[in-house]
Order: sequence, then structure tokens, then C-alpha cells
Amino acid sequence: MRDAAAIVLAAGQGKRMRSNLPKPLVPVSGEPIIHRLLRAIEGAGVSRVAVVVGHGAEEMRAAVGERYATPLQEVRNGTAHAVDVARDSVAGAAEVFVFVGDSPLLRAESIEALATHHRATGAGCTFLTSDFAEHYPYARVIRDEQGQVTGCIEERDCTDEQLRITEYLTSHFLFDGPTLWPILDRVPTHPVTGERYLTDVIGLMLADGHGVEAVSIEDWRELVGLNTPEDVAWAEGVLADG
Repeated sequence: MRDAAAIVLAAGQGKRMRSNLPKPLVPVSGEPIIHRLLRAIEGAGVSRVAVVVGHGAEEMRAAVGERYATPLQEVRNGTAHAVDVARDSVAGAAEVFVFVGDSPLLRAESIEALATHHRATGAGCTFLTSDFAEHYPYARVIRDEQGQVTGCIEERDCTDEQLRITEYLTSHFLFDGPTLWPILDRVPTHPVTGERYLTDVIGLMLADGHGVEAVSIEDWRELVGLNTPEDVAWAEGVLADG
């Protein structure tokens, strides 16, 4: 992973957590969410990491320490904007991972599988996915008859048929760095929310002829982001079960 860097999106407040802490600092089994995720990233061999901070920025910086870059997303204008904020922090990296900072169950082995597949296929973008046994409001993965990824659609924009898809995109990505940045500049502003979403990079890459790959992992629970105290209790149960 010498030519790889990672961006962790951790700027959100997480109001539904009903906590005074920034969401990435909420403890799961006694350890902040962000610490568990960072340990998995480093366990996969990625040592250059930028943690995008926003809400509670100084508290976040104190918690993650000086070994990580902590670019500030002052105004939360979506996930594409958050990645753009970290661009200078990972400049020159041949490969750029992007992880969402509320996923404490993600394992180093899954990150390694993501990298292995990405390199084997030469894709512009590869992401982790799974067949979810429970419903979450995540983007759906669209495939053709040959099983190739042809798009990803946010739940709010899905047709009734697409809503029945249980293969989800949970925004754990690996990008070819030189391919990512010029395409990121083209991500449009959503007409309803006014934000720019990283998931739109997938459609732009496909339109430009770049390969987009999905790596399906067996345990969908690794990919769940935590948003509420009930989610935290659920994750603690998963960890307790081993």
C-alpha cells in the first residue's frame, strides 16, 4: 500500500446519536468509532490517512492525534465536497481509498480484498458491497445481465423495482487517483439537497469508459454505518458475538 492513501469522511455531527460528542467519537464497546476504523485501515497497510473533520473539529483532532492529516470541511456540502477538501492531504497518491467514518465493524481483511480486486481489474473505481439481510437507506447497486456494475442509485431516486434490490453501496471506495480528481471536479450539485455526492463519480466514470468494480463481502454487517444509540447497541452485540 506504499502508493495508497486513505480519506475518512468524519465531519458530521450525528444529531440522531443524541450525544454531545461528534459522531465518530461515540464509543462502541468502550472505543470511539473512528479509532476502530483507523485501526482496520492501518491493519490493511495504509499508513497515509486524512480524516476530514467538521463538527467538533478540535475535539476530533485531539482524539485522532497528530499522525493523521485533519483537513477541515467548514461547510458540509456533501461527500464529494468532503473528498475535495482532503485532496491536498493525499496529493500524489496513486490509489485513494475513501471510507465513511461511522463504520466501526469494517475489517482490515475486507479492505485488503478491495485493494486486491481493484489492482487485478485495473478499474478506475472499486467499492465494497454486500447482500444486506436488513433494510438500510443506502444506494442500490445496478448490474447488467453479465453481472457488471452499470450504476448506483440513491434510495430517494430509486424506482419501485430498484428499491427491491438488496445489494447496497455503502461508500467504502478505492479510486485510481489520477482518474478520480478531474472527474470529482465534474460532480454536479443535487437539485434538491444542494450538495455534491461522491456516488455520482460512478456514473461519470462509466460514461467516460473507466471500469467500475464491486467487491461483495460475506458479512454485510461490516458495512453498516451507525447513526443512533440503538445502532451502537446493535454493533456492540455483533462484536460480542465475535
